[in-house]
Amino acid sequence: MEQLTLNLTEILHKTQAFYSTDFSADYEMPADLLEMLIENSGTKEPFLFGTIFLQKTENNSFIVIDGLKRIISLSLLLHAICECYKLTNEKNNHAIELIKKRYLFNDFGTKIQLSGYQKTIYEKIVKYEKLTPEEKENSMFNVLHTFWAKIKMNNLSAVQLFNQIKQIKVIACIFEKSDIDNRDIYQCLNCNNPDLDQLRLISSFIKDKTEDGFVLWQDVLKMFKNADMERKFKYFLFDFLSIQKNGVIPRDNEIFMSFKRFYLRMINAGQSPENLFTSIKRTAGYYIKISTAGFDDKEISNRIQTIKDSNMYETFPYLLEVTDDYENKRITAETFCQLLDNVILFIAEQRSGNYKSMINFANLSHEINLKMGQNKLT
Repeated sequence: MEQLTLNLTEILHKTQAFYSTDFSADYEMPADLLEMLIENSGTKEPFLFGTIFLQKTENNSFIVIDGLKRIISLSLLLHAICECYKLTNEKNNHAIELIKKRYLFNDFGTKIQLSGYQKTIYEKIVKYEKLTPEEKENSMFNVLHTFWAKIKMNNLSAVQLFNQIKQIKVIACIFEKSDIDNRDIYQCLNCNNPDLDQLRLISSFIKDKTEDGFVLWQDVLKMFKNADMERKFKYFLFDFLSIQKNGVIPRDNEIFMSFKRFYLRMINAGQSPENLFTSIKRTAGYYIKISTAGFDDKEISNRIQTIKDSNMYETFPYLLEVTDDYENKRITAETFCQLLDNVILFIAEQRSGNYKSMINFANLSHEINLKMGQNKLT
């Protein structure tokens, strides 16, 4: 890997194209670039704008593993300058054309190649196309408008501002091939970022590994959407992975890596992707059923509702396991109700301080079963 300190405008100038990955989060643009440049304008010091990780491809192009927001932010600032000074005089018009040619466009379109909805927004912006009211809610348009307003409000000179922009430097880590997956690199670089989209990483991984599995994975996502439970999907993954790891709860910033290890372990053990994702889909159905207390048996449903009303969500991994037993007729409805009664009693005792151990996923099943054994003895 090559590590260089480079001028960001020069990277933008000399690169044919920047390609986004399918696992990057939505582009919430940093809006403080212009303010930091204004603050730095009284010095001759270069302005360090973070680190970017680039995978070099053919034709002098790059896949941006990390740092795309910084590159987009700079391009939006350059576009804002073009907007502020267009049609002012012939000299400015010539400078604007140079900025577009060098930094914003190549022979085939925009230098920055995004995907999906974000691609539509970005290209409409830099091509001066009209945006819908909904599209104007996008952070890229909002940041562009902020740049434009500040340039006008501060009456900034285009020449001075552009000279300041040329002082922007980044630490660029550039590699051509690596035995480490780009998703893993992105996860590692952003592990402490609260906005890291673990689900997007997982979806990208599944799509890359198995077409049939990805179709089933999309079905699971739709199940939660149709149940109006999209926000709970992350918690389902927590609980599902906790079961697969014998009660070890995955850390919040490692859901993707935990899922990846689980997937590879199961495939290496001989399970087919179709069977694996069919199992995930079945467990997702149990989770929705538990979350909505949607059991046909009223006695079971009432007990599940009591658990929900008491916010006993820490019991969900255990409930997933016993629901699977019930749905597959390994236990009767009466036994299921007894188990639920013991869950309710167990948690109530722990929360009242009358039980010695602390609640944790790893020991919950064992402790409930132990409690049941003690009750039988007495």
